[in-house]
Amino acid sequence: MSITGFLSDFSLPEIFRFIDQGNKSGLLMLRSRSESGAASSYYIWVENGQFVAAANRLNNQGLLSLIQQYEWVSNRVITKLAQLCPEDQPLGLYLRHQGALRGEQLEHLFQVQVIQQLCLVCQLTDAQFRFDQNVPIPTREMTGLQLPASIIEVLLQKLVVLKQLFAARNLRYRGNGNRLSENFCQQLGLTMDITFFHCLKLSLFDTNYTLADLAKIVDIYYRPYDIPKSKFSAAKALI
Repeated sequence: MSITGFLSDFSLPEIFRFIDQGNKSGLLMLRSRSESGAASSYYIWVENGQFVAAANRLNNQGLLSLIQQYEWVSNRVITKLAQLCPEDQPLGLYLRHQGALRGEQLEHLFQVQVIQQLCLVCQLTDAQFRFDQNVPIPTREMTGLQLPASIIEVLLQKLVVLKQLFAARNLRYRGNGNRLSENFCQQLGLTMDITFFHCLKLSLFDTNYTLADLAKIVDIYYRPYDIPKSKFSAAKALI
């Protein structure tokens, strides 16, 4: 069974509420076109009302590519382990069991995977969506972690507020001659990496964030924190 429509008729929060309350499993696909006519697609997999994976392609390489950006393990080793991963086991959990990833690294990958896609789709206005129920979930895109769709609905609201806060802060810093990025998804992606590498507490999955807490997240981006050099190029890959 498939459900199709446009975000102008059914908003993303309404869609995730439908998935959560109906304990749905399947694939949510969103497709939009830019003013130049270029098409963009986004894929979100859910299982029993839980968000389990996301990607912008159907090539089963999204999670592997994300892991390689962090350079925690050599590309040769991570590629070989991915080939050995059983088809019925989430890639992320398999890599953890093999000692290639630590638990905190896996949690960070899942948060980035979720935020990376939602940051983009929350900015869509009249994209077309399609929800296909009971579609097999690609285990190579799965960290093995999951998140209730009800929290995704709250997360979408946070992203809207964070985008406004970043835009307001950009106006202040623009006048000071700073050349920081004004791309919201890139700003948020780099902020998550900064907090991870500096062991700062940040989980956008927390449902108790206040406006002041969200403002502190924006503050992190403008502080003079350093992260491993390779991650500056990886952060750009989030957009």
